[in-house]
Amino acid sequence: MKSIQRLLALSGGFLCLASAPAAAAPALTQTDCTTNYCIKSQPTSYQVPPGWPAVTVQPCCKIDWGSRPGSIDWPNGAPIMLCTGNAEYASNYPNCGDPKNLSQAFPLSYDSPRIGIGVAWPNSKDYRYEMQSVPIIDGPDGTCAQYSHQPGKVANWWVHQLKDPKVGSYVFTATVAFQQGEHGFYAVLSNCKLAPPSAPTAGQ
Repeated sequence: MKSIQRLLALSGGFLCLASAPAAAAPALTQTDCTTNYCIKSQPTSYQVPPGWPAVTVQPCCKIDWGSRPGSIDWPNGAPIMLCTGNAEYASNYPNCGDPKNLSQAFPLSYDSPRIGIGVAWPNSKDYRYEMQSVPIIDGPDGTCAQYSHQPGKVANWWVHQLKDPKVGSYVFTATVAFQQGEHGFYAVLSNCKLAPPSAPTAGQ
């Protein structure tokens, strides 16, 4: 009888060990660039018009969104986000960042990489609670014209060709304001900067 009890005790121990969850292997974070070239984005600041979000925003386009910040304040239509993807911006799930959160890295084409750039805001009108794209234009400071494929004109998004691309993640930043147009407010980007990938440290 004692031998049977010892056998049952050992068996129970094996069962406990077998049911214990294995330590999870470290996963590659979504912010890592897994291709030759990637793009991240972040507005350094934004300013909304008086009465926001109960104002008319110029209609744009249907966008299939990728990742976005987790601190969205739907009732107040905040934050205003700067989003980036590839040249097929509308259909390839661009990622968005806000002043406190850099967007996740979006992989670009290996051959002739191009960046799609746009602005979005969280719209809770009519209880839809959806992200909406805002048409954009380059501001009068002249720093953003080089990133627009039609500078000086309102566009749904911009497409910018990387010249002599460097391996790693680029970071696009800008300030965002709004201007009243014939069909509503559109976004005005100023202080645009495209930071190249950081040089690898010794040993990498």
